[in-house]
Amino acid sequence: MAITQSEAAALASLLPDDLRCSNARERLLCVMAILRALTDADHLLSNTDLRKILLERFGPDATPSENTLAADVHAIAECGYPDLRLHITPRGYWCERTELTPAKVRMMLNAVQASRFLTVEQSAQLQEGLFELVSRHQEDDLAGQVHVDQRVRKNYQQVFETIDTVTRALRLGKKIEFTYTYSDFGGRAHPLDGDNGSPLRVETPIALYFSENNYYVETYTPEPWRHGIEVMVSRADRMLDVRMSEQDADRSRKVYDLRRSAHRRMAENFDMVSGQQRRIFFRVRSDATNVLFDRFGFGLRFSQHEGVPGEPLSSALTLLTVPQCFTFYRWLTPVSSRVVMCEPPAELVLRSGPWAKALRDVSRDELLEDYQAMVRGFMDYLDRAREPYAGL
Repeated sequence: MAITQSEAAALASLLPDDLRCSNARERLLCVMAILRALTDADHLLSNTDLRKILLERFGPDATPSENTLAADVHAIAECGYPDLRLHITPRGYWCERTELTPAKVRMMLNAVQASRFLTVEQSAQLQEGLFELVSRHQEDDLAGQVHVDQRVRKNYQQVFETIDTVTRALRLGKKIEFTYTYSDFGGRAHPLDGDNGSPLRVETPIALYFSENNYYVETYTPEPWRHGIEVMVSRADRMLDVRMSEQDADRSRKVYDLRRSAHRRMAENFDMVSGQQRRIFFRVRSDATNVLFDRFGFGLRFSQHEGVPGEPLSSALTLLTVPQCFTFYRWLTPVSSRVVMCEPPAELVLRSGPWAKALRDVSRDELLEDYQAMVRGFMDYLDRAREPYAGL
């Protein structure tokens, strides 16, 4: 059914303001713009519809016959417009995105709206650009379907500038200078002084990380800023006045090894918090395997099965190397009835199971020491969590 003239006027108003149609070449581009912006599988336009829209937008002088418009549409279909497939049917014409489908655009909208690293203005600009990838009708549907919890957005332009500065320093072999901060109860940043009484840090950048929706900068200095620690991981949003130093970066063997092992260290840390690495066996229930796969990937090896295979309460043993730190204990607490640390199995199992190669140079006594240390740390963690409520 053909659209009415009032409907044509409404559709014409949705076209870009700078669209022109004063000659045959421009008309071909205008027809393409109309089809791209106003059609999809549920909203088709016929030759008559196209003519009405052109008439409303550009007047009679720029509005050809329906036969001419039909020839324009076939020419567009034959040229193979990138990322678009033009469907010609007895009911009319419509465009389909071949790469960025509405479902993919919806996922990108979710990601943009949920990002903590975009200002409100940047988020709005990106969303506007994404809506240009679908028809106007699909835009209305998507705008009403996407809902994201509203977080307080900080101005992360500073974070991006920090990352740019660190990247440039890494490329040019320079140190970086910055001030590290903490936030008071009002959210205001305050500089942290080092052990030498100065807030200024001048350090060699090692690597950049992105974890748990935050950027981190790993640095090295032979003269530790605080607590005698030479290798520090700092959150980028807490780094102020970041600039590239005139000093050359340290070029010691230690720096070389740190850069080579950055990927491994990130995998071994837990939410960017490190600690002494411990080799721990876990008894895992069948209904908790996804918890481990989501956190540690699908390279886990299981053995020593107990119970009926396939039943939720069946279990198996796996070996993980994890840091002894509070973030690991925090992760373990809600799943500890289904993922339980346990003593290493008997020597025969260690040497014949799927972990034999990984444990070739590790004694059972060493594994037992790791297990006992982790359990003591976990119990201490739980006691500290309970302490404020001990009298209740």
